[in-house]
Amino acid sequence: MVQNVVIIGAGPAGLLLAHYLLRRRNYHIDIYERRSDPRLTDVSSDRTFPISLQKRGRKAIREIVGLEEAIAAHSVFCEGTIMYGKKGKVRQLPRKNPVLTIDRNRLVSILLKQLTETYSPNQVKVHFNCELTAVDGTAKTVTLKSKEGQTFTAGYDLLVGADGARSQIREYLVENTGLVCSQNYVPDAYKSVYLSRFNPSAGVELEPNKIHAWNLNNQARMLMVPQPGDQLHGVIIFDAENNPLEGLSTQEDVKAFFQENFPLFGQLMSLQEAESLLKRPVARVLTVRCDRFHEGDSVLLIGDAAHAVSPSIGQGCNSSLEDVLILGQLLEQYGDDWSQVLPKFSQQRVPEAHALRELSDYTFPRQKWLVVEFLLRTIVKRLFHRWFPSWVKPFVFDLVLDTDLPYSQVLSLSQGWIHKVKRST
Repeated sequence: MVQNVVIIGAGPAGLLLAHYLLRRRNYHIDIYERRSDPRLTDVSSDRTFPISLQKRGRKAIREIVGLEEAIAAHSVFCEGTIMYGKKGKVRQLPRKNPVLTIDRNRLVSILLKQLTETYSPNQVKVHFNCELTAVDGTAKTVTLKSKEGQTFTAGYDLLVGADGARSQIREYLVENTGLVCSQNYVPDAYKSVYLSRFNPSAGVELEPNKIHAWNLNNQARMLMVPQPGDQLHGVIIFDAENNPLEGLSTQEDVKAFFQENFPLFGQLMSLQEAESLLKRPVARVLTVRCDRFHEGDSVLLIGDAAHAVSPSIGQGCNSSLEDVLILGQLLEQYGDDWSQVLPKFSQQRVPEAHALRELSDYTFPRQKWLVVEFLLRTIVKRLFHRWFPSWVKPFVFDLVLDTDLPYSQVLSLSQGWIHKVKRST
């Protein structure tokens, strides 16, 4: 019997889940997304950000034939990070295992393209510019509103909330089913930045296969990630209560600010990008912690809707894709019996999500002296792990990026460092 699945949210987790379900051949899927189709939007004109896909995320993607290759063709493999200081000091942090970096909207576009080219409209339909307005768990229907203001309902056997940190499906569960959920903003805010990788007239050219990071006395920092076409996509991150860009009013002001505080990046910034940066909204990151990720046998939360975290260690998308991998394994194990799959999913993933929250909040220190210790520990642990691999585990960041150990296990192995950073905040 074909089951009707409604997925709210056409982000990476929701789209990958559609791939997983449709290959099982007994599902019809409708995906509703409040935003417009990203395939019709210029990446640099939207609020988007770079994603690094590591072992966990790539393992989930690899389950779908041809998907990793399609994503890799529009990505850059980064072999480490270069950290810059204002006085010209440069630190190299190489990576043994390269990370695959891609713009979030580009990743979504590829997942969409593969989905719509592999399956017919009779199997899956993606509806953009559709906003969820109500859920009726008893009747198993959702009410939605189109861009033109038309209201309609859709029935479901399974409802999936893949609608991000501000999930309306999660809010429905909180208000109607006793789901316990806490939400907090991280102290930082950010703006997206788009640069060219080189400026011949200034003699500046940044390495094409490294992530470029610059800290400004703990007040602000920039993270720029190479993209195809010699572009850098990234963010300037700052204290939400102290936006250093707030007093700037012209494109010349913006360019001068970056040339003074982030000289290399300032020389790569065009006046057009400076003008666009002025107009871009400031974004905040909302973290989410839930006591379960399901309700009965018919409602599921995945990805940021279930466990949004700080982006500090780059695990938001990776953990979301891993959700889908685990769900796929449970569907196989329990023969698509959602009454067993959903409770088991919560049982497995909730402890992992809570551990990831700790790791995301406290892996990277904010204090300058601890940043130096973090770098030293990383280098020393890499060395000792190479010499004595069975006795010495890599440091926390390498454990997260280079392995698919459960987050709870990574946290257990890294408790000393996590407690030290926590005490320093």
